[in-house]
Amino acid sequence: MGVVVDWTDAEKKVIRYDFPGQWTWDDLYNAMNQVNEMMATVPYKVYVVISFERSKGIPPGALTHMRIGTLKAAPNWGGGVFIGVSSLLTALLNTFKIINKSLGERYDIAKNDEEAMTIINKWREKESPISK
Repeated sequence: MGVVVDWTDAEKKVIRYDFPGQWTWDDLYNAMNQVNEMMATVPYKVYVVISFERSKGIPPGALTHMRIGTLKAAPNWGGGVFIGVSSLLTALLNTFKIINKSLGERYDIAKNDEEAMTIINKWREKESPISK
């Protein structure tokens, strides 16, 4: 089925990635290209919620692909919050945040959508008025 992406709000400030079932890195890169095109339609920072709630695992090479994907993000990408992550993915994300400190600061993990939005709203509060 691939990776599904869509705006979560009419203001176009948050995009949600859904990973239903099995997916590949090519699926993710295709979704990222779509997200970058979506972000290019607005002049302000956009955040993402990355849901693994329905995912059936992670393909090999997660740390490498996470770094590549982060570097390919649109210039107005503000950060991403993961939800529905396994203990393995939590460990991988924490490792990524340690070995790629400046990139890792742009990620967090939440228990659910509500907590993810709380994190995103805190990030927004730290933005300069121009980037909002």
